[in-house]
Amino acid sequence: DPIPALGMIQEHSRRILDRFKLPFMVGGEHLVSLGLAKAVYERFPNMHIIQFDAHADLRDDYLGVKYSHACVMRRCHDFLGDNRIHQFCIRSGERSEFEFASQHTKMHKFNFNGIEEMAKALAISGTPVYLTVDLDCLDSAVLPGTGTPEAGGVSFNDLLRAILILKDNKVNIVAADVNELSPMLDQSGASTALTCKLMREMLLALSTLRG
Repeated sequence: DPIPALGMIQEHSRRILDRFKLPFMVGGEHLVSLGLAKAVYERFPNMHIIQFDAHADLRDDYLGVKYSHACVMRRCHDFLGDNRIHQFCIRSGERSEFEFASQHTKMHKFNFNGIEEMAKALAISGTPVYLTVDLDCLDSAVLPGTGTPEAGGVSFNDLLRAILILKDNKVNIVAADVNELSPMLDQSGASTALTCKLMREMLLALSTLRG
């Protein structure tokens, strides 16, 4: 039952936000984002989510379960509403997920096309943003150490450039996470090393944004 774990994440995230700090979470299954997103929404009800991911994560349920990594953005949409989830690199999903996205989210398939325009619009409005990075947005040849790898993804440099675009446009990022690393699936250690470098670059970018 993931509900108690999500509640613990939400409560701990509240304490971080109460201290006017920026929560930065490391997962695990992508469902962990739901706990943090709910805490951020309590503080910033006009928040948007930027999602970097191979998968849409918009199923209403997965094998009969509504709280799953395959459903996390659908559960976020339940409280956020339409056009407040910006999805990039998506290249896998059921037909129903893409149909849902066409009406309710802002999906950019396969890569980061459109990210600069989105970043400028969010920055101008000052909208609070939660950035969630599912590592399987990267090509599986770049990062094989993840639970549901998908060929045809972006490179590390593509991902880093996207993060720097958010920084350079001064997007108001109020929370972030990196998730879906599974070190045991990459015995070389390369996936873990890449993730550590990505986290370092993200933290540097976020510290610049927060002065």
